[in-house]
Amino acid sequence: MKIVASFSRLKEIKPLAAAGADELYCSVDPLFSFGDPVGLPGFRELGRAADAAHALGLKLSLAVNHVNPVFKLSEEAGLVRKFSAARAAGVDAFIFANPGVLTLLKRAELRGAQLHLSSVQPCFNSLTAGLFIGLGVSRVILPNQLAPREAAALLKLCAARGVDTELFDYRFFGCAYVNGRCGLHRPDNYTLKVRVPPGSMCRPEMGGAALPRAVNLRPAWQDRLPGLSARLAARFGCGGGPRLANAASFFDYFASGVQYLKYGTRPDRAAVKARKVAELRSMLDLASELAAALPRAEARERFILKMEKWDGGKVRHAS
Repeated sequence: MKIVASFSRLKEIKPLAAAGADELYCSVDPLFSFGDPVGLPGFRELGRAADAAHALGLKLSLAVNHVNPVFKLSEEAGLVRKFSAARAAGVDAFIFANPGVLTLLKRAELRGAQLHLSSVQPCFNSLTAGLFIGLGVSRVILPNQLAPREAAALLKLCAARGVDTELFDYRFFGCAYVNGRCGLHRPDNYTLKVRVPPGSMCRPEMGGAALPRAVNLRPAWQDRLPGLSARLAARFGCGGGPRLANAASFFDYFASGVQYLKYGTRPDRAAVKARKVAELRSMLDLASELAAALPRAEARERFILKMEKWDGGKVRHAS
């Protein structure tokens, strides 16, 4: 399994490579992407980033994965030219979410650049995966709400079709609701308790409660709503946000042959990015050592026990 790491400044590339990143990705301000506006300022800077990444043996992907990009029909030709300019700058792959953007990418001069399906265009089953594979996708980035057993048919299809799969590190994922089309991540909305500054995504750490507030549309349900919300919170997140990803799900995906593990918090400081990538590398080394030394069930159990002790520092290898 290889590590994909985000960056937002040229100076971050070498430290990320040294920490263990195998691929990099970023956004660029002239093109829309999902999340915080921390892209490179233009295509010249993007070209420098591509050169720096390639010099270190790393591929570079560009995120153009805004879910609902706003543009006029008269602007389509200009967007196609921008995609072509990004490829000319050295971008190896484009991460997209909106199918309309995919149609524009296919009109651009991409000359062999790959197309990766973003997790914010969530692919929850093999039928959806098959649709996008038929449209030219070469990598599916899995939503963190998808359990490994639920993904079995999807993973089997991707393996048979030669399509890569990728998932986010469960410890550094950010918003628990983002792949479900939840409006909480939008800059003009709120968490349950705290207003989000423009350009930011909601984070569970910002003080929001476990689930969106229930709206009483039927008075007869008034007495039932609190209990219903509590049961949903317990069912999907043990009382917290609905995080299905954990050490157990990671190991199952690892053992199932998922090829890429992503860290994607672009607004993090440079030192934090490098530290988190090093922790991804340490976790992968631990999983590899245990899988090589023990039967799968025992390796899984040992991995979970060790990762449960993770406290924000590097995990210890098998011993």
